[in-house]
Amino acid sequence: MKQLLTMTLLLLFTLSAEAQTERQITVTENIAYRTDVGPSTVLDLAQPMFGPQKNRPAILIIHGGGWSAGSKNDMVYRTLMIDYALKGYVVCNMNYRLMQEAEPPACIEDVRCAIRWMKANAQKLGIDPQRIGTYGHSAGGHLSLMAGVSAESKAFNDAADPWKQYDCSVACAAGGAPPTELGRAGIPWGDRKEFWPIGYIGKSATPFLVLQGGEDPVVKPNLTEDWVTKMQRAGASVDYVKVHGQHGVAFDQQLEFTRPALDAFFARYLKHEDPTVSFEQMKVVEYGGSGRQKAVAVREKNLPDFVVYRPMNMDAAARGMRRLPVLVFCNGGCMDTSIGYENMLSDIASYGYVVVAIGELQMFAQHEKDQHTPSSMVKKALDWISQQATDPASAYYNKIDPDRIAAAGHSCGGAQVLANAADARLKTYIILNAGMGKMTMADADAKSLKNLHGPILYLVGGTSDVAWQNAQMDYKAIKKVPAVLADNTQSGHGGTYEQPNGGANARMVRAWLDWQLKGQKDNEKLFIGGDLTDYDGFTIQHKNFK
Repeated sequence: MKQLLTMTLLLLFTLSAEAQTERQITVTENIAYRTDVGPSTVLDLAQPMFGPQKNRPAILIIHGGGWSAGSKNDMVYRTLMIDYALKGYVVCNMNYRLMQEAEPPACIEDVRCAIRWMKANAQKLGIDPQRIGTYGHSAGGHLSLMAGVSAESKAFNDAADPWKQYDCSVACAAGGAPPTELGRAGIPWGDRKEFWPIGYIGKSATPFLVLQGGEDPVVKPNLTEDWVTKMQRAGASVDYVKVHGQHGVAFDQQLEFTRPALDAFFARYLKHEDPTVSFEQMKVVEYGGSGRQKAVAVREKNLPDFVVYRPMNMDAAARGMRRLPVLVFCNGGCMDTSIGYENMLSDIASYGYVVVAIGELQMFAQHEKDQHTPSSMVKKALDWISQQATDPASAYYNKIDPDRIAAAGHSCGGAQVLANAADARLKTYIILNAGMGKMTMADADAKSLKNLHGPILYLVGGTSDVAWQNAQMDYKAIKKVPAVLADNTQSGHGGTYEQPNGGANARMVRAWLDWQLKGQKDNEKLFIGGDLTDYDGFTIQHKNFK
């Protein structure tokens, strides 16, 4: 390897609020990964000098600039290189031939060559050649995704590649604001599908992460989403994080969302332990909800069968209102997916709640894979909440309140809530479009109502709701605990949960939680006073309140 400049950086990497560990890395600049095409094909290399010195995961960073500008020396990419080296990755930050020097697909071929160079020198670099991932922004995002989709393509001049005996596949590929398909005028190679990710729709062994600004005027969200949707439907693993912002998303905008998503993506697919992230996967629903604390949906490493909807910045959310109350949510049909309720659950989280919902995180609806879940999942969620609240190593330690927990469920999920009514950790219950009546379902029946020890809200959808009659019977049977029966008379059994932010039903659920778990007594006007000013088409009744 040609080494023009080597420098050693001593930097502090914060592992926790209580302790810091000094970590040393070396940065070697301007290494030529190929010498047959000109001076542009160089990269910088950052290597950790701590921990194991072999078989490390590696990341290749690819700069943006419309394929005609930009450089590895841009501070954003240089900082990213150093940050990931401090996390324990071997990081290469590359230049490639710009359009002025060589027409595309030269830039694509250079990325393929750089990957092969990393594999050819894997032993020297301490790299595990099976654990190489790519990341780029804008034009670099396009090149990163191309590395993931086109490793087997014959559309490129690999015969000239000095490392052609090595394959150029990658373990994962991430792109911020990545052009995925045709749609920009003035690009002379824009009509060559083989040069764009859209030309490679199909099931892929490579997982992808796409970060997109919802108001991006350069890379239009509809084109990005077209590729994401087509790939997901074809069976590819594509995580999609869409946030408010323009073309600088994941570059110098919205990093509080995009950087943790990128960290978790690389940690998961490059099989690297990163103590700075607790979750494996992240999704942003409706730009994070309508509340002040913008929310995300995450798959926690130690709770893979659930989705946790939570404020993105847990420190800020908990600081503003001390520890956050928690909602356990059970899905309609007792199914293992909350995707049909994610608008509501994410919106609730954006108002300072942590929601633990049964079922793995899904990027898009996959109904054919849905499975029934046992009512014991509620206890599993409660046990996890209790453990996280008291574990100093947890990201939720001192941020969630195990003494303020509610359980809610829709349809069969409501029965799952009632099956766990006796659990003393539950302070209140919300039964959505459900009721036991004379039925037995999900380990619950009318006798389960005797186990209630806190206030309960029933919310139904009018006489067309198949659960309407059972809910009336339950309400009548409840003798001891405070109870409210609200009826959104025209919504039917499906409620409003898939409407923006979960619709009127979600607002009522949040009002109940604010009253029961946050002590916001103004909400008595709604539930006790019957003030339905903001709830057209609703009726409400209550009993057993003192």
